[in-house]
Amino acid sequence: MAWLDEVLRGTGMEELAVEFALEGVGAETRASALRKKAEFAIYALRAELLRHMLGSPGFESFSMTLAGSDLLTDFCGCRTIAGIRWTSKSSLHRASLLFTDEQLRQFNELLVQASGKREFCPQLGLDEPEELSVCLVDSTCLEANIHFPVDWVLLKDVALTLLKAVKLIRREGLLNRMPEEPEALAREMNKLCIAMTHSRRKAGSKKTRKAVLRKMKKLLRRIGDHARRHRKLLDERFGETLLSRTKTDRILARMDEKLELLPKVIRQAHERIIGERQVKNEKKILSVHEPDIDVIVRGKAGAQTEFGNELFLAENAGGLIVDYMLYGKGAPSESEKMLESLERQQALHAEAKLEVLVADRGFDAGRSASELETRGIASHICPKNPEALEKRLKEPEFRRWQTRRGATEARVAIFKNHGGGRVWRAKGLKHRRLAVGWSALAHNLTLIGRKVREQEIEAPPKAA
Repeated sequence: MAWLDEVLRGTGMEELAVEFALEGVGAETRASALRKKAEFAIYALRAELLRHMLGSPGFESFSMTLAGSDLLTDFCGCRTIAGIRWTSKSSLHRASLLFTDEQLRQFNELLVQASGKREFCPQLGLDEPEELSVCLVDSTCLEANIHFPVDWVLLKDVALTLLKAVKLIRREGLLNRMPEEPEALAREMNKLCIAMTHSRRKAGSKKTRKAVLRKMKKLLRRIGDHARRHRKLLDERFGETLLSRTKTDRILARMDEKLELLPKVIRQAHERIIGERQVKNEKKILSVHEPDIDVIVRGKAGAQTEFGNELFLAENAGGLIVDYMLYGKGAPSESEKMLESLERQQALHAEAKLEVLVADRGFDAGRSASELETRGIASHICPKNPEALEKRLKEPEFRRWQTRRGATEARVAIFKNHGGGRVWRAKGLKHRRLAVGWSALAHNLTLIGRKVREQEIEAPPKAA
């Protein structure tokens, strides 16, 4: 903890956190309010870093871990004369959202730049600065936390979300005529889902599935009509309820989102099950709760198709993540990702020039090769052409860096599995990007700390 405390102070990361927190604050703001904002910014940086370094546990479990440890509360600045503060689940959640994705990128760039400069080695505890002249890149799929996308299950997801909202509105005393209670409609939808599941592997299963889907479509439209009437009722008469305007707007926004999806999921299920026609990947709805995920076909053993977002990572020869990007729907090609990364890395190589770039065959393209040549960067990208590959394998330097590239695959796995599983719990593209930013920063600090520890073990004992 002492080493991490010194790094956060010595590299200027805490000062940068305070600067971000005070952006846009008016001159009339009182000194006590400014001080509180600055203290919370430092707390947010330390607490969220600590959470990700511990494996990214949930806010509730981390809240208990933090509040129960004097060492951790002192590190995060939670313990005061008045008592322990800011350890609740909601405070930790608020802290995790304090900085934007771009600000987290600046934190990571500051740390990487400091690790590459000799004058910052004493603050980091490194004997030698990190070598930033070599960049190894790769991309992967960051799987979304969704169930396997099944067309008719999407109908159930929309129906149950709308029925939960209707139930909440009726509980507040805003009643509109319904022949059945929301619970009865939910049971009816579940029965149809069971019937759809059991129709497989039976004689005439195709005809049965089409018949069940028609019933599901009819029921979902009926649920949609009830939801629209209750939504209008809540919007016009929310003052008669105990709900705040903020919570009311959240309920209305959730209902609007699902009501907009309702005809789309019906159309998709109809096309694929009744019409037996294919739907293009870019037009597919994979989840009613995660609109920004994509179908990623990689052809790997055990993962022919993955559902999530494409994650680009770039590391130096020592394993530091120097650049990252999580893409939404319609991610660019591998070569385009690499060129975008070179643009983002310009600030890192203001002093030490990037000399070597290593990647697998997916990044091989005519434009990428010419761009690297223009920038004066040696390309060790694995060629797609077998003849070109055979020729390049005769170069000792190319073989050496392609052998080293195997460790980049392991780096990607370490980064993805830091929370104990390949699927991250963050919901929505915005929150997943924040999680990637925090994870990159925590990964780099952990890696530097491990190197410092190895140096201490290997150092010869001092004379008495």
